[in-house]
Amino acid sequence: MANPTTKQELLTAIADGYAKLNEQIDKMSAEEIAAPFTFTADPKKCGVRWQNDRCLRDLLTHLYEWQVLMEIFVKNICEGHPKDYLPDEYRKNYHEMDRMLVEKHQNTTLEEAKELLTQSHQNMLDLAESFSEEELFTKGYFKCTYTTTMAAYFLSVTASPYLQAVKLLKMHQKNCKGK
Repeated sequence: MANPTTKQELLTAIADGYAKLNEQIDKMSAEEIAAPFTFTADPKKCGVRWQNDRCLRDLLTHLYEWQVLMEIFVKNICEGHPKDYLPDEYRKNYHEMDRMLVEKHQNTTLEEAKELLTQSHQNMLDLAESFSEEELFTKGYFKCTYTTTMAAYFLSVTASPYLQAVKLLKMHQKNCKGK
């Protein structure tokens, strides 16, 4: 799918990605949901961003936490004191941040993780809706987005990782069937 060029296309891409993620989760058996991921030791298979995710709960809370970062980013812009998207301490090593985000939720249940992601997904839709076409699609419209668009930021925490998560879950299901 081509990158969205309008607000409606962006909102549709976000919603469609989330729907595909939920459809994939619904296809998983109870055993597949309970089984730990076995591909995380090989970043080439799952991608470095996801190597700390050891189960479905980790994957969902990881998605949620990146969306929380986006909420903070947007809030700072709207309040007139924009900051870079990533916290200073993780700008040079966001893989360490990914590890921390996953570890933060080791006592979160799968049901809680689903609820957290459902809420943050809705927040992403609401936030994206609150911007004008110009604000979303003009490169560098906000100084803190530098040479990219606000829409690209939204895609990077919603539609794109949702689709990557679907691929990871399909790989996980395949691994479970191969045992």
